[in-house]
Amino acid sequence: MRKATRWVLVTGTDTGVGKTVFTAAFLAWLRERGVASIGFKPLASGGREDAEALWRAQQGDVPLDVVNPWHFPEPLSPLLAARRAGCRVTLDALTGHLRAASRGMEVAVVEAAGGWLSPLMEGADAPEWCEELGARVVLVAPDRLGVVGQVRLVWSALPARVRRQAQVVLMAPERPDEATLLNRELLGEYVGAGRVHGFPRLRSGREGHRQRDEVRGICEAVAEGLGLGLG
Repeated sequence: MRKATRWVLVTGTDTGVGKTVFTAAFLAWLRERGVASIGFKPLASGGREDAEALWRAQQGDVPLDVVNPWHFPEPLSPLLAARRAGCRVTLDALTGHLRAASRGMEVAVVEAAGGWLSPLMEGADAPEWCEELGARVVLVAPDRLGVVGQVRLVWSALPARVRRQAQVVLMAPERPDEATLLNRELLGEYVGAGRVHGFPRLRSGREGHRQRDEVRGICEAVAEGLGLGLG
């Protein structure tokens, strides 16, 4: 008998912190391992670039409108952008789409918009969404000065069930500084050393090729920490 779909919700400390980069890499790794998986960016406002990146990570096997069923032109929070477009997105509609599209999948990865408490839809945000799906959480944050406090603030807002398996991914900046070298170890003192994963700034060409094994290792560690049971 096929196991129930395991849900992974990728959220962040803010918008523009690297959620899409990590989500695309994680999806590509799952597919490389032969895991039946699907990825979504269900709510997008101000452009569909993030959704298109996830579509490409799935090699176009999943239609873009399935990856991203709701997209709005104004660069605002999804809740406001939807209202301005005369649209009302509800939790029932969103989870209904995700469940239908992921039927038969082992793992479904969902990239949320903005941060943990960003306004996403009418009457619900990431916490309710996460609870409805029983999702495991990956919290993405930029590895820079101030990130320890930012992650701890979001961590304190996560439900106890979610915190038990939640993982943190720190995205490397273009120019690392002293804080970048120390953040991972310090943050580990508060959330658990094995739960904090550094993610490199992805390069192209030969350097990018050399990063592949490193990225695979990070994705594997995150999956293990989430308890996905991929074997």
